[in-house]
Amino acid sequence: MSASARWFTAFRAAAALVLAVLVVVSAHRWRAERQSFDDGDSVEPSSRTQITSTVFVAKPELVWRAPVALDVAEQSIHESSNARDDAGATSADGSVETARELETASASVGERDATAATTTSNATTTATATAKSDEPCALHLFRHVSKTGGTTVRFWFERQTVLGEWEYPIPYGASREEWEALKTAWTDAARAYVNGTRAVPPRTLVEVRGHYPNSWNAQNFANVVFEDVLAMKEEFADSCSVTTSYLVRKPVDQYASYYAYYVHDGMEEEIKKEQAGESTKNVWGRSLHEWAATKQDMQTRELLWEECVHHLRAPTYEKNDKWTKDCITVSDEKWARVEALVGQFDVVGTTERFNEFLHVVGKIAGVRDLRYVFSNTGTNVDKVDKEALEVTIKNVTTRDAALYAYADAALNAAIEHHFGSLQTFRRVVDSYEAATVKHGTRHYIGGKPDFTPKYKWVKAEDAKLQDVPTVQLPMWVMPDGGGQAKAYMVQEKVVLVEREKAKAIRTCIKGCSFD
Repeated sequence: MSASARWFTAFRAAAALVLAVLVVVSAHRWRAERQSFDDGDSVEPSSRTQITSTVFVAKPELVWRAPVALDVAEQSIHESSNARDDAGATSADGSVETARELETASASVGERDATAATTTSNATTTATATAKSDEPCALHLFRHVSKTGGTTVRFWFERQTVLGEWEYPIPYGASREEWEALKTAWTDAARAYVNGTRAVPPRTLVEVRGHYPNSWNAQNFANVVFEDVLAMKEEFADSCSVTTSYLVRKPVDQYASYYAYYVHDGMEEEIKKEQAGESTKNVWGRSLHEWAATKQDMQTRELLWEECVHHLRAPTYEKNDKWTKDCITVSDEKWARVEALVGQFDVVGTTERFNEFLHVVGKIAGVRDLRYVFSNTGTNVDKVDKEALEVTIKNVTTRDAALYAYADAALNAAIEHHFGSLQTFRRVVDSYEAATVKHGTRHYIGGKPDFTPKYKWVKAEDAKLQDVPTVQLPMWVMPDGGGQAKAYMVQEKVVLVEREKAKAIRTCIKGCSFD
């Protein structure tokens, strides 16, 4: 062999060694890039930790997201990292996990291969894709019943929009017109994606709660909205992910939280007026127990959402012709409808196992960032004697208790179906919970983010005054991919903007709770 040939061979060996080192370093850096997250509801980390392990078997995208765009070199490094994971990964304690266990435990729905480009037209920026994405088109609907953890889910949904990965376009209290517009737009977009005339799949999150600004979607959930979603699920069974979820809370905890949030202040105000000689009314009752004894099966009734559902938030002794005994009581016929409805959700979970519920939803819907913090945390609920309350409501929550037992069992079944076994799943959730960080009064469940999302929501008028271009993300099917802001009393139009271009706009509507 000539000297030049020997030199060339040595050079190639050295280059291969350097490349291998770069792959390992870059793979570690890849795992370090994490997402931000938003406020969550008043729930603690799961207490069901009898199966414990220090082994982390989930792939990085379960808690950390992949970048939206990759250049060729980064894509190559990522593929090399995935190949190493598939062959077997070493956990934090030095044990080796097989590819099969990694595949079973992973909540990932795949990596994004599409690159992203940005084009600007007048004052609107539209993010577009250069190639058809390999992610499925997706729609996930969450049915929110009061004081069960739904506000956490809402803020978690909102965070996905500022991360640039989903749209969340209609209010949780949507009108018929709003629901019909979304259904039509999403269906058209999904069909276009399937037949190849749309490059980026629609990815849409929906919450149904009612109350404000409209109750139509909750009143017509079972007979219209849910039926529409099931029809979409059937049409796109082979091409899109159309999924649903629902949370149930232990009755005593839901009643305590409901009282603290909706009833306590009104009752206390009335008592103070009476003591001052300014009132002789007694519409609220004089105690939590007096109020609770008149409110039967609150979660079941709100799920059904019949004409007397507003009785739940009304003063104890307020009269209304519509609030008849037949309306307030959950009959056998009504219960049969509840059983039929709940049995069709893809995921039914419990508030007490919120972290487990979130992991299953993340897997079936394809939402990758699962971190959150508490929201709606109050002090009044801590003062409730729950043992005494449980005695008070025992005979008025028989349906809610049965619903809760079903939800607990259904969550176990969903975990086994999607993750293989409860033990493997608990290893994933244990590691997620172990990453929790306490900062001041906040608990960052799943870890604290180390960077700020690219986007935020602001009032359209503020963006116009500051000449900040608005953004339309490529997965959106509606022009205002976060229109549900009005549900939190923001009646003005809101728009999505890039944070770097909107530093002068100090008022943020959504997506800035952790800044």
